[in-house]
Amino acid sequence: MKTTLTSTHGVFRFGLKDSVKSLKESPKKESLIMLHFASKGKRFKKSIGFKSSLQNWDSTKQRIKTGKGMMTNAYKINAFLNDIQTFAEEELSSMVKNDNSINVNNLSELIGHRINGTEKEEAVNENERLVHYSENLLESKKKRIGATTYRSYNQTLKLLKLYEKQYKTTLTFDEIDLNFYRSFVDMLEDEGFSLNTIGKHIKNLKTFLNDALVNGVSNNIIFKNREFKSPKEITTDIYLTNEEIKVLAKKDFSKRPLVEQARDIFLIGCYTGQRVSDYNGLNDENIEDDNGHKLIKIKQKKTDNIVYIPVIKEIMEVMKRYDNKFPPKMSEPILRKNIKTACSAVDFKELVKVSCTKGGKLVQGKVPKFLLVKTHTARRSFCTNHYVAGKSVQNIMIFSGHKTEREFYKYIRVEKKQEALAAMKSGFFD
Repeated sequence: MKTTLTSTHGVFRFGLKDSVKSLKESPKKESLIMLHFASKGKRFKKSIGFKSSLQNWDSTKQRIKTGKGMMTNAYKINAFLNDIQTFAEEELSSMVKNDNSINVNNLSELIGHRINGTEKEEAVNENERLVHYSENLLESKKKRIGATTYRSYNQTLKLLKLYEKQYKTTLTFDEIDLNFYRSFVDMLEDEGFSLNTIGKHIKNLKTFLNDALVNGVSNNIIFKNREFKSPKEITTDIYLTNEEIKVLAKKDFSKRPLVEQARDIFLIGCYTGQRVSDYNGLNDENIEDDNGHKLIKIKQKKTDNIVYIPVIKEIMEVMKRYDNKFPPKMSEPILRKNIKTACSAVDFKELVKVSCTKGGKLVQGKVPKFLLVKTHTARRSFCTNHYVAGKSVQNIMIFSGHKTEREFYKYIRVEKKQEALAAMKSGFFD
């Protein structure tokens, strides 16, 4: 029986997932049967969905042993392996004949569809399916993570399902390799996602894979490979200067209550340096009095870090509009929309150069500044303005809650001249 296809185009072979060394220590331990393909440095592997112990596996024939004491379904498994091998060889030959090349991703997908579309006696354990496992993981974390984080993970899950639909496959942990990584990134680019959004989804995917690894559900560590990276780039994130914040604060929005409320919540963020999850929804319980000094105590939702921020006169001016209380909490979509409206109304329309990688292509242009204002701009403005004023980074971090200077400096959006002036103000030449 011909069990391995070897040609100038590529090699197919079947083998057990676990190493021979480990299986020799436990000859009765069952291991998944894998199909491996290699062609000029490009590789992929597929779980067949059946298992065998080393003592029942013929490594020379790459089939289940038959004869006395054989597995009850040995002939059926071998017939299935024969079918997959025949199909794989025919598809490979067809590709070479028609295109004079091998599309490894397409070949992998076709074989995966054949494997999943053919009736098998034993189904792959549901926990070995990436999406199924990740859905359960996300549900178990739902009460312990923020709404934004939950939404982000859920978006990644939807994209993994889209991948399975487009490629007509069911992803198992064994099938996650660099070929999958590249085709998943290609799909996200085709969907028009920016580079940083793609990086976010890869980061979420790696969280799913790491959890499965830690819990012994998977032993696949390919996601730790340096090529399995979460791409990112520095985006055009702006900040509002102290002068711009003053202009925004003075604008009368009393006839537009939603815009006024959003503007005031945003101002609280500019004055406290917190994330929107912390500055949107503050109440009386957050205020403490320490010998006449009013402080806002915040337990940051993302890090559980506790910070204290003084109730400065600008914060008090905002609170006067709400009977000396903080503005009521607002849903984030409405907040984001009305912050942009407020910034447009005060003519923050200076054209700003922007560039980002979207859909795999570099996109450049100019947009009005108000369109770039986000809820996070408040935190970035706080950090940048105090930095430009010459305040020490360590002192700014006391209030912002950044744990490392490396993380802090990601927030700073100043030109080289401003950096030099900030160093001078800090006493560099004194």
